[in-house]
Amino acid sequence: MSNLKDKLWVAKYAPSKLTETIMTDEIKNKMENFVKTKNIPNLLFAGPAGTGKTTTGKVLLDALEVDKGDIMFVNASDINSVDAVRNMIKPFAMSMSINQELPIRFVFLDEADHLSSQAQAALRNLIEASYDSARFILTANYPKKIIPALHSRLQTFILEKPALEPILERVLAILDNESVDIESEDDLVSLIQGNSTDIRKLIQLLQQNTIEDEEGNKILRVSIKSNEGSAVFSDYLKLFKKGDSKALRNLVYSKFSDTDTSEFWTLMIDELIKNPDDYEDVGAGLDNTIYHLNEGQKTHEVVANKVLNVIGFTLAAL
Repeated sequence: MSNLKDKLWVAKYAPSKLTETIMTDEIKNKMENFVKTKNIPNLLFAGPAGTGKTTTGKVLLDALEVDKGDIMFVNASDINSVDAVRNMIKPFAMSMSINQELPIRFVFLDEADHLSSQAQAALRNLIEASYDSARFILTANYPKKIIPALHSRLQTFILEKPALEPILERVLAILDNESVDIESEDDLVSLIQGNSTDIRKLIQLLQQNTIEDEEGNKILRVSIKSNEGSAVFSDYLKLFKKGDSKALRNLVYSKFSDTDTSEFWTLMIDELIKNPDDYEDVGAGLDNTIYHLNEGQKTHEVVANKVLNVIGFTLAAL
């Protein structure tokens, strides 16, 4: 596992300390104060994909030196029912930690915006009932999907797209550590600007675009830009903006490969985040498109026909 982590930059350079995260100084100072005082509220980290929500929660727990046995990590995109809250999460949260320095257990609900409304209502009650024994850390891409009654019991931190300067500093530090020469600074800046909403993906692209010359020297030569996607995806976007469902159905059915369907969901959400105004008047509006995109992405890995899944999203969105 350690060898794999060394090979994958996105794992190798994932922040392990609060000081390594790309957050605003205000949020970072509050996190450090939580660690200093050991006075932890129930938390919600919200913001677009790749802005460090899950990482921030994990490094906070590391900084608090919480025992692994006192942490329950739940991916709410998979486990999101009211029964899960009552039968799995509640027994853990209501039992006491034996850690004398920080006698609190932590429930980490990743992608909590996938929780059903009934599960959120049950969680609201559980947060109050277990305050003496547990704290809850939630993450959400779409905080509006968290019911108000649950929101009111959480201290919310919005992790927005970082400024370009700290991103550039992180990128240059990675390239320097990997002994990578930059072929074109303009191309590097363009790559950062095009993917600054998702730091995780940006680091992946840095590694993808790093090649070795005949002498074994590493060079960053930008040829892959995630915001462009494949040619067929570009054709898809043109037809989607026109609302041409028939042409889209034919395009996806005849042109989309397995790779195209797998990459589609990430490319589409990136497009909506970067150019939201382009989609306000498409179909039933931007919110409707995002909703159906989320539904399609959740089921994509388990459906038998992935091409039909993309077609289903397309028709539902339009």
